[in-house]
Amino acid sequence: MPDSNELTQNIDLANQNTESAKITEPKSKTRIVLGYVGFILALFLILFVVCMFLKMTEPVNVASLQGIYKEKNSLDVVVIGASEAYANYCAPLAYDEYGYTSYSYGVSGVPGNLYKSMLKEVLSAQSPKLVIFEMNGLLQNDYYYERQGNLHGYLDNIDGTENREEAIKYAVTQDRQDDFKLSNFLDVYHNSWQDPGKCFATLYTRVGMALEPRSNMKGYATFAKHAKEKTDEVKHNAFTDKSKMIFEDLLTYCDSCGVENVLFARFPHQNKDTEDEIKNQISEMTSAHGYEFVDFGYAKEEAGIVPIDDYYNDEHFNAKGAEKFTSFLGNYITSHYDVKSEKSEEIKESWAKSVENTKEILTSAKADISDNLGTYYYELSVYLPKWLQVK
Repeated sequence: MPDSNELTQNIDLANQNTESAKITEPKSKTRIVLGYVGFILALFLILFVVCMFLKMTEPVNVASLQGIYKEKNSLDVVVIGASEAYANYCAPLAYDEYGYTSYSYGVSGVPGNLYKSMLKEVLSAQSPKLVIFEMNGLLQNDYYYERQGNLHGYLDNIDGTENREEAIKYAVTQDRQDDFKLSNFLDVYHNSWQDPGKCFATLYTRVGMALEPRSNMKGYATFAKHAKEKTDEVKHNAFTDKSKMIFEDLLTYCDSCGVENVLFARFPHQNKDTEDEIKNQISEMTSAHGYEFVDFGYAKEEAGIVPIDDYYNDEHFNAKGAEKFTSFLGNYITSHYDVKSEKSEEIKESWAKSVENTKEILTSAKADISDNLGTYYYELSVYLPKWLQVK
């Protein structure tokens, strides 16, 4: 009978053989498959981040287009248009003064052939009592409708897949439609790496809008500077046959989309007034459908707008001008339309916070205007420390 030492040695030897067998035992098929799956998922995650990084646009476009989905069908008024929609009107200030909720659904340089799609996207998430179209996107020469970067600025940043496909067929020439397919993503954005600062700003905005529970500035954005000295140069509008055709189609869609009130407007520019002939043509077309067109160019004096000081360039108000025009437009809206609706305490609290945040941003922006710093303020500026503000 073996003694205790021999027995211990035999047990140790058996344990060593077992461990050796574990080491040399080949990996199971399940572990191999899981390893491959993990690698593929990691690769897809890296590719996704790279794609989001390269998918560069104006950060305000992402903030404006994504923010409206967070409003929980609570908006009384929506302003649709190009940069005038988000630079010249500040929805939180309108709420603070007049009590209605609104939103600037603006996209930098967006052409008017996307206005119908923009309205469709708004109505997929909201039921506003009043929709205001700022007409700039329809008062350009025909080349304006084919600018690829501006088309991408809207089409690549909305959620509605069906709406997106319809808009591509409607607004993009047939020979360029493939550029808007996801499969051709890298062909379109392959040069974005040359502007890493803007790529980071856009990616940061995408992440921020995904994480934030609400939009704080409701689409508003501005540059903290004042315009250059006003010159005698007068810029002219255009209302081409193509624009009239697109506008008529938009008017027809408005007839059937169920919006209670639609207003077509021209926001005041510094040195580009709408010609009487064009104003008359627009008025005739809108009146035929029972809508109103208002050229707010006259509001510059009535609202107390100061040339140069209240603009950051010849088309857009800075924070000081936006305050004045928002007050003027808000008064016009509440005097002509019944837009205010009852809101839950949750929504009221959310809007009160947005007003507070926006006023803080505007205070900083107005201080920077004095030094003409050119700092860019928009939705994500609420969360950025001042030294990180985009220039």
